[in-house]
Amino acid sequence: APQPFVTTQQLVALHSLAEREPKEGPKQKKKGEPTQEQDGEKYIEVAYEGYFDGTKPDSSWNLAAANFIRQGKTIIEQGLEITGLKKRDPLRPPNCLKLTLSNEAVKETERKRIEAGGGVDAHPVSLFLYDVGCALLDELFDERPIQRFWFLETIARIPYFSYVSMLHLYESFGWWRAVELRKVHIAEDWNELHHLLIMESLGGNSLWSDRFLGYHVAFAYYWILIVVFLGSPRVAYQFMELLEAHAVDTYRTFLNENRERLKSLPPPQVARSYYKTGDLYLFDDFQVSRPPGSRRPPCDNLLDVFENICQDEGEHVKTMQACQEYALSGTRVVSPHLNYNVTAVETKRDLWKEWSEEVNSQGEMDN
Repeated sequence: APQPFVTTQQLVALHSLAEREPKEGPKQKKKGEPTQEQDGEKYIEVAYEGYFDGTKPDSSWNLAAANFIRQGKTIIEQGLEITGLKKRDPLRPPNCLKLTLSNEAVKETERKRIEAGGGVDAHPVSLFLYDVGCALLDELFDERPIQRFWFLETIARIPYFSYVSMLHLYESFGWWRAVELRKVHIAEDWNELHHLLIMESLGGNSLWSDRFLGYHVAFAYYWILIVVFLGSPRVAYQFMELLEAHAVDTYRTFLNENRERLKSLPPPQVARSYYKTGDLYLFDDFQVSRPPGSRRPPCDNLLDVFENICQDEGEHVKTMQACQEYALSGTRVVSPHLNYNVTAVETKRDLWKEWSEEVNSQGEMDN
């Protein structure tokens, strides 16, 4: 059986980074000291945690039974911690990071955005559900920002599952084929997945109660959006714009409150892989308002990571606005790899002429 990825020594080292006075900022590495990549290894590798989501495809009942056993163990552990029979590890992320988030400050950021003309013209029912959801988030995740972000990113992926499911359904019935739109939604899900993995590496899903809530809300949300999309794709996209705009406000507030501390902490490996060293095709593909390769953000510390996530959410807002326009007026939403690389008519004509001359020349030689 694999050993836990996070050792006590690594947790202590990460705790010491979090305890460093923010004004010191990131220190210069001396010879023999851990590299930035090694610093990133101090975070949690969720694949080695007891609550990891399975290891291979299997029947639904086998997966459910195995999950029940895994989650049951963590229910007992959390119960022991709540009753005081077991001490919670103070060195384990996210508690040791000592990051903060004020609910009132998030509301103020949202208010300023709306006053500046950045409000979302959503259906009254959508606005009501949004307000109820925000109130619950404030209550359940008060002063637990990483856990709140994990919950938000779990929910944020679900609309793209719903949209792609509906596009598959429409295409299967022969009603409408929108392969480029489906491709953009897949890239959006890929982006939100990496946000989720980053939060998991910071310990955002370490409590059974948070996971239970997140998974069940996600399940319900998926089917609600399926029904909404059946009636009005535009309303389904509107509601997602509301959530993405809220995510921008939340991350921006979080950055303002924790800027110096975040600057002193290393980035998780999964963040460096997504933003710097991995395949960036899908990273470009969800940003329909900009040419591919035009955005290559830094990822040198945890501040960069959260600034990147905040900007990603802003790009999702633009894409949701474009999708609403698509539903309203038929202005197609396509991959930026296609949109910014359309061959000019003259170039196409020259290519056609060159090809036809080559074919005719080959025909004369054969004769």
